[in-house]
Amino acid sequence: MIRITGGERRGMILTAPRGHRTRPATARVRQWIFDVLGSPVAMHVLDLFAGVGAVGLEALSRGADSALFVENWKPALLCLQNNIEKTRYGDRAEIMSMDVARAALRLREDGRRFELCFCDPPYDYDDLEQLLEESVLELIAAGGTLVVEHRGDYPLMPRGLLPDREESFGGTILSMWVGPEAE
Repeated sequence: MIRITGGERRGMILTAPRGHRTRPATARVRQWIFDVLGSPVAMHVLDLFAGVGAVGLEALSRGADSALFVENWKPALLCLQNNIEKTRYGDRAEIMSMDVARAALRLREDGRRFELCFCDPPYDYDDLEQLLEESVLELIAAGGTLVVEHRGDYPLMPRGLLPDREESFGGTILSMWVGPEAE
């Protein structure tokens, strides 16, 4: 069972598809992110490989201005839409139902930037570092934060970002980088 851990919707249960194809960010993971970052007030959040939207909805519950969710698997999308309706964040939430690389390209072309970008790709996603460097990096606002949930045996060092911290949750690693400040 997935519950929002903080903010105005604390304790609300989110729906998820059956099976193991999605791995919603656990309460411990979400709690760690917001303990490190603090309150996401005035933040625009990008939730890549969003699944059921646990991180973006957590951010909205804690005060983020907006969240954009990118997901293309139909069962997860249905749960994500349901979760947005259930939390009543439809006015601050946006869904892009497409591949993450295509969505990142479109967002770059539109000049969109986000203070927090969370990326939780499938563990068998092969080109993660390339995706981060070629597509996601430009979506991070000056001084913004990128958090990636990945396998512990898959070290990441994307160019163009400053490493901030890393935390291990069993076989899962959360890596956090800070984008460069504006010149």
